Amino acid sequence: MSEEKEIKEELKEVVIMRIETIPSNLKLAIGSDKALTKEEMIRHVKDGDSIGRQIINSHISFMKAVARGDFTRAITTI
Repeated sequence: MSEEKEIKEELKEVVIMRIETIPSNLKLAIGSDKALTKEEMIRHVKDGDSIGRQIINSHISFMKAVARGDFTRAITTI
């Protein structure tokens, strides 16, 4: 397996682990599409389809914001 593909698989696993911590009664809506259950989100991430890539990119953006301190600054200014 190439290093780039391995990294992508590792990112998928990190995102899936984060999704698994979400309570089962919560759903995610992306754009005007129907709301996704936790299981549907995980399936899209595993499949690597366009919805799965959007979910992955959202989680990566959030984790980067947390690492930079942007998230903490944003919530402390509310």
